[in-house]
Amino acid sequence: MKKSLFPFFVITLLCATAAYAQRGPEWLKNAVIYHIYPSSFQDSDGDGIGDLEGIRSRLDYVKACGFNTIWLSPVFESPFEDGGYDITDYYKVDPRFGTNTQLVELIRDAHAKGIRICLDLVAGHTSDKHPWFRQSRSADTNLQYSDYYIWSDSKSSLPTKKFVKSDAPRNGNFLKNYFEVQPALNYGYAHPDPDEPWQQGYDDPGPRAVRQEIRNIMAFWMDKGVDGFRCDMAMSLVKNDDRNHTATVRLWHEMREWIDARYPECILISEWSQPGEAIPAGFHVDLIIHNGAGYDMYSPLVCNTDDKNRPTVCYFDRAGEGQIRSFVDRYTKERHATREQGYLSMPTCSHDIWRLNRNQRNTPEELKVTMTFFLLMPWIPTVYYGEEIGMRNIEDAPIKEGSFARRNRSSCRTPMQWDTTPNAGFSTADATNIFLPVDPDPARPTVAAQTDDPHSLLSYARGLLALRAATPALGTSGDWRYVSDPNHPYPMVYAREYAGEKYIVVLNPSAQRATAQFPEEGAVADIVYGSGVPARYTVRKDLASVKAEPVSATVLRMK
Repeated sequence: MKKSLFPFFVITLLCATAAYAQRGPEWLKNAVIYHIYPSSFQDSDGDGIGDLEGIRSRLDYVKACGFNTIWLSPVFESPFEDGGYDITDYYKVDPRFGTNTQLVELIRDAHAKGIRICLDLVAGHTSDKHPWFRQSRSADTNLQYSDYYIWSDSKSSLPTKKFVKSDAPRNGNFLKNYFEVQPALNYGYAHPDPDEPWQQGYDDPGPRAVRQEIRNIMAFWMDKGVDGFRCDMAMSLVKNDDRNHTATVRLWHEMREWIDARYPECILISEWSQPGEAIPAGFHVDLIIHNGAGYDMYSPLVCNTDDKNRPTVCYFDRAGEGQIRSFVDRYTKERHATREQGYLSMPTCSHDIWRLNRNQRNTPEELKVTMTFFLLMPWIPTVYYGEEIGMRNIEDAPIKEGSFARRNRSSCRTPMQWDTTPNAGFSTADATNIFLPVDPDPARPTVAAQTDDPHSLLSYARGLLALRAATPALGTSGDWRYVSDPNHPYPMVYAREYAGEKYIVVLNPSAQRATAQFPEEGAVADIVYGSGVPARYTVRKDLASVKAEPVSATVLRMK
């Protein structure tokens, strides 16, 4: 088995900036993403599982909310041992969701309504039921897909804890990427060990073939109208990489150059949660989630327990005991490093992490304050389905399709709540046959109850998105400054500015009145949006004072 060494070079931030001074297609700067977990959104055929036709039937709702981009969790063929993130055919829609033609029709109808569609690309691994992997198990190691995966060279060799003991005819054991049913695709080793001849280099034939396969997959779907991909576990591809992910950065840099040349209107979104690495690597958007940079940014703001369900202190909590310093420092750093190259996005939550309506944070008033933060920062907003109506995290939802991974991920995957009909309008199937049980609370929030209620969370979120769309200073083009003292966390006060317009956003999620003082930012022209009793802004001797009432959000336009 031939082996080559990765030709190392330093990809500096300066070089990356020069390569990607263009942030991407023009439409991206105004993107507002709605993340749909397909099994849970809308069932159109009564089998109890959400599908593509169900999503297509709800496009008008998505548009009316103010979203213009949909990210779909995986819809490809899968045995669903990890919720679809274990794929057996990247070129075929799983029958539970529909057909390839139905996906093309969904894309066509979405585009007609001004909505773009991004798919989830699981690039790091496949299912162990995938035909590629089944062939790679063969004792003959010179078949087409023999080198698509990483195998040690003997049954007695388990080089790391991530190797899985195999009963395959092949004399070796395979490397998993996450669960044991998810063998890692072979992108090569950044530093192949000469004493381990089974480790292939980045430029060896196997890794080159896998990279070409990923390009083929993306081209197949982009040729059918797909607008981009969210790339799962994007930082994990090249093995034995250095701490700066130099080899993996090279890989995505090459992918971005290819996309820019062939599909310049399409985008790449990374699950990397390290914008300073992901965006220079070539991603248009990096998702800040509950790990990586999210340890400083996302988790301290909204996670009110750890993975073992032990209570933790967070900022968006009525107790008012949280801190904001780690978010301000890390966000300032990440934004400064990447703002001319790409975009950050911090989702409200996702298929992997708890909903905002969880435990003691459970009232519409609290959720409005939190939603104001997520929708008026200069990143690209990403809202998980149901967050716009305040769906509850269902702690005791049954474990299904591999949903337990450090936490019960079923808790945030329960069916969308449309109305008061059986199964909350999600499905006409018997309640015992639907994908996951609907929130059993008779008072559960629904789209129908909130649509025409001007005081509802849904109406509030729609208003925020409309304000953002109409106000460049509140979008991705606007500058951002943290105005209040981050060592005195409540209230949170930041400024948004663009082309001579300035807005001050004041957020107080705590149950106590809070005051902030800072150098004056001008006079208030008017209060343009908010929830609860509006904050009071006064100026005396060049020092501004903001008094924020409990559980309140205020957006001020300045003169």
